[in-house]
Amino acid sequence: MITSALCAAHSARSAAGAGAMQAVAAAPSAGALERALAAAAAKPASISNASKSGGEFEAADWWEEHAETFALARSEWGRLHPGLYDLAANEADYIDPSLRAAVAAAEAAAMAGGPVDEAPLRSLLKPTGVAGVWRLQLFTPRFCAELREELDHAAASGVPIRRPNGMNRFGAILEAVPGGLGMEGAMRHLAHRYGRPLSQMAFPSSVGLRDADEHYGFVVRYRPGEDESLAEHADASVATINVNLADGFRGGRLTFKGTRFVDADPRNAPAAAVDFEDFAPGEALLHLGGHYHAAEPIQQGERTNMVLWLMGEHGVVRVAPYERGERGRTTPLRRWGGAEASGRWEALLRGEDGGVAGGRERDEL
Repeated sequence: MITSALCAAHSARSAAGAGAMQAVAAAPSAGALERALAAAAAKPASISNASKSGGEFEAADWWEEHAETFALARSEWGRLHPGLYDLAANEADYIDPSLRAAVAAAEAAAMAGGPVDEAPLRSLLKPTGVAGVWRLQLFTPRFCAELREELDHAAASGVPIRRPNGMNRFGAILEAVPGGLGMEGAMRHLAHRYGRPLSQMAFPSSVGLRDADEHYGFVVRYRPGEDESLAEHADASVATINVNLADGFRGGRLTFKGTRFVDADPRNAPAAAVDFEDFAPGEALLHLGGHYHAAEPIQQGERTNMVLWLMGEHGVVRVAPYERGERGRTTPLRRWGGAEASGRWEALLRGEDGGVAGGRERDEL
């Protein structure tokens, strides 16, 4: 809840100017929100959001210095939609029901020892017309609306929000990092229950057992006068989920070429486009992080997307394809076994699992 004191502090930021806010910050009794607003008023000139390359390093020390204050300030300001921060407890409201049911069925079959029928899940992955790029309904419209409202609410606090990555200047980091919004738990649940097994299923020769254990979630915004397009690049991920959050915009297509370490000359491959104008709110793209792509100019309105990057431990991105039968390559049982089965998969990789399920896994390799 936003108290009258917090509203007054926010109003003071606009009315009193930087000097007054610095004086407030010097007071021993100043709250975290007041201190955060003072820090925002005196932020370094290097935080200009001018760079479209390497911008993630802008004033990194300043973000680290104020990380705790900014996190406490967000807590004081309050959350508009608390359910967004606990996705595991609110899946019925936020995850598309067909996807949720298909994943639950696959998990139940895997925990029973299999076999796991992935046909219902594969039927939810729709072709885009671009080889290796899939579309699926991931979130409900309610999730999209509430996340947009939550971003507006966080911005209204005046607490600085760090740019999402080195190329995109406008948006927000959703993770619990300096300048992020603190949705770490929700991003972890999304990555582990949905993103990781879906990417392993869609790209079995590229995403293996430990290749998508970590995540980085953020929101990007394109509109005329701000970020209007994005240069060709590959993501810092093994797999990427890119979710459309809104409608009513024009332009901003994604164009894809080839995939690094897979295609012989990926950046000179013929381009093929996917148009987000055709996507409903909550509908997502799933593609390999190494698939080169670019965003064409936005023409009208605002395109807002939530992006989830998946990578291995310590941010490692595997680039070498798995051979069939290679240890570490996943199977349906491994993909959908969930955290409770991790010990069994570790034993299997060491050759210590002699059970029926273990034998079936070896047959599937």
